[in-house]
Amino acid sequence: MSPFEDVRTREKLRVAFRPSIVIAFVASCLAAGGIALPAASQQRPAIADDAPTSVVPTRDLQPLPVASQAVASRSLGSPGLAPPSAAPEAGREIMRAAWEDGPATPHARAAALLRARLELGLGDLKPAALALLRSASAEEPEIHAELARDLAPGLPRIQMAAAQAHWAAGEIGTATQALLDALLAVRDDFGVQLWLLENFSILLLMVVLGASLAFMLLAALAVFPHAAHDLGDLLSRSTPGFARAAALVTLLLLPLALGEGLLGLSLALFALGFAYGKAHQRSVLTLAAVLLILGLHPLAQLVSITTTLVDRDPVAESATAVVQGLETGADVERLERAEPEDLLAAHALAYRARRHGREEEARRRLDSILARVPTDAVALANRGNLEMRSGRIAPAIDYYERAAAILDSPILLFDLSQAYASAFRMDEYERALARAQRLGDDAVSALSRVGEADLVADLEVPEELFIDRFRALALAQDHGVGVAEALAPGRLGDRWLVTAGAFALVALSCLLFAGRFDHASLCARCGHRICTRCEETVWSEEICEDCHRLFQNPEATDPSLRMARLQALAEREARIGRVVWAASLIVPGVAGLAARRPDLAMFGLLLSGWALGWLLWPSGVLVDPLMMGGAAFLCFAIPGALSILAYGAVVVSSLVVRKNL
Repeated sequence: MSPFEDVRTREKLRVAFRPSIVIAFVASCLAAGGIALPAASQQRPAIADDAPTSVVPTRDLQPLPVASQAVASRSLGSPGLAPPSAAPEAGREIMRAAWEDGPATPHARAAALLRARLELGLGDLKPAALALLRSASAEEPEIHAELARDLAPGLPRIQMAAAQAHWAAGEIGTATQALLDALLAVRDDFGVQLWLLENFSILLLMVVLGASLAFMLLAALAVFPHAAHDLGDLLSRSTPGFARAAALVTLLLLPLALGEGLLGLSLALFALGFAYGKAHQRSVLTLAAVLLILGLHPLAQLVSITTTLVDRDPVAESATAVVQGLETGADVERLERAEPEDLLAAHALAYRARRHGREEEARRRLDSILARVPTDAVALANRGNLEMRSGRIAPAIDYYERAAAILDSPILLFDLSQAYASAFRMDEYERALARAQRLGDDAVSALSRVGEADLVADLEVPEELFIDRFRALALAQDHGVGVAEALAPGRLGDRWLVTAGAFALVALSCLLFAGRFDHASLCARCGHRICTRCEETVWSEEICEDCHRLFQNPEATDPSLRMARLQALAEREARIGRVVWAASLIVPGVAGLAARRPDLAMFGLLLSGWALGWLLWPSGVLVDPLMMGGAAFLCFAIPGALSILAYGAVVVSSLVVRKNL
C-alpha cells in the first residue's frame, strides 16, 4: 500500500489550545510559592516518534500546510492499514501511480515521485518522504535521507533526519549543511512560523502569568505575619495569633469569593505587598502587575488568535486537505459550493483536477479563474503548462509571458525557457533560463536534473491566498479569550483598562493610607517582633531594643551574657542561612527576596518559568512531529538552555548579595 493511501486513514488529532494548560502551569507556579490551587492537569502519554501527538485531543480537523500547525498533521498510520470506506474515490492519482508503477526500489520510486512532484507543483511530499526514511537500511541511512530530502526539501523534520544520518556516517560537512537547511526551512515556511508563534506565545503567556502571580504571592507571604499582627490590633489587642491570621486570609480570599477569580486574589496579594513593601519592592510589584495585565489581555488574545485560525475558516481547511491529497467528499463539496465566490477554493479544485490527470476539468477551472482575475499569475502559468503539454507552443508562450510580467518565479521562467526552446527561440531561451537561475538556482537545478526536454512544472496553490485569509481573521475582533475568562471571570477582567485601573487604584490607596498606620516588623538580628503598640521603646523597624543595646551599647551588658547571646544569634543565623540556601534552590524567587533584591526575585521567576515550560514541553506545547521532528526540539532547546543558565546566575548572585548584607 502506498503512503498516500495510508495517509487517507484520516486518523488525525487536532492540537487545540486549552485554558487548562495555562491554568495548570500557573497553579504550579503558585504552589511553588506556597499555595496549591486546584487546576486541570494535562498528562502526556508516551508517544511514538512518528505519531502525531497533542496535549489535548479534540475533534478531527484537517491540517494546514501554510497555517499550522497548532494542528497536528494527519497520521501516516501503519503501512498495512487499509483506507476506510469513507475515503474519496476520485480516480487513480498521478502520485499514487508514480509510487506503485515501476520497480519497487527506493531510488526508482523517489525518481518517479520527484518528477511528478516538480511537474504538478506539489510542494513537500511528507508521506512519501517519511516512508523512505522508515525504509532506510542500517548500513546506508544517509542515502535514503537524501532521497527523502528531494521529495520534501521544505520539511524541517526531513532535513533534521538527513543531518542526523550524515552525522552518524561521519560526513560532518554535509550534516552541517543539512542542519542549516532545516533552520532555513523553519524560516521560510509560513506554516512552521505560525506553529512556532503558537508555541512561543503559549509558553510566554504561561511564564508571564505564572511569574507575576508567584511574585505577588511571595511578596505577600513575606509580610503576612506583620499584616496579620496589625489587623489583630485593629480588632483587639488580645486577639490570638491564629485568629489574626484567619482574619487576614479571609480578607485576601474575599475577591475570590466574590467571583473575581485568580485576578481578584492577585489584586489582594498585590495590595498587601504594596502596602508593606519598600520603594524597590513596590516598583517590582508594579512591574508584576503590568506583566499580569499584558498576559491576561493582549498576550491571551494573541494565543487565542493563533490557535483558532484554522477552526474559523473551513474553506481553507478543505483547500489544504486537497493540497495534501487528503480530502474527503465533504471537503470537495464544500469547495465546489464556495468556488463561485472564493478564489482559494477555485485554485484548490483546479489543483485537484491536475493531480488526478483530468486536464479538461483543470483547463475549465483555470479559465474560470482567469475570467475572474485576468492577472492571476499562478493560473496563467499553469494554464500555459496545459497548452505546453498538449503541444500548443505559441499559446503556452503567451500565457507564460503574461505571467512572467506579473510574477518573478524561477519555476515560471524555467517553463518559459522550455517553451522558447521548443519554438527554437534560442536567444530568448538563454535569457529566460539565466534569469530563472538568478532567482532560484536550486529550483532550476532540480528541474534540470530530471533530464526531460519537455518537462514543465506547475506552480503551487498561492500561499498568499492562505496568508491573506488568516490575516483578515487575525484582525477580527470577535476572538474569545479563554485564559482571561478562566482566570478573571468577574468584572475586573472584562477589559484591560478595568484591570489596569483596579491595580492603579489599589496602589494609590496604599500610597495615601499605608503610612498613617504603624506597621509591625521583625528584628533583623533575632527575629523579635517590633511593634510600637506592643513595645515601650522602639529604636527602628529593623532592630529591637535588646539587640540595639547588645550591639550599640556593649559596655552596659554582662560580658558572659553578651557572649552567650552572640553565640545564640550566630547559631540562629547559620540555621536560617541553611534554610534560605535550600529554599533558594527549590523555590524560584526566594533567593532574591532573601537578598532584599525583589528585582532578582522577579527575574528568577521569569527565567525559571521558561525553563520549567521547556522541561515539560521540550518540543513545544503543540507538538507536530510530522512537520518539525528534531527541529522542534532544537528551536526550544536553545532558549530553554539559556534560561536555565541565566536562572542559575540569578540564584548565585542573590546568594552572594545576601552573604554580603
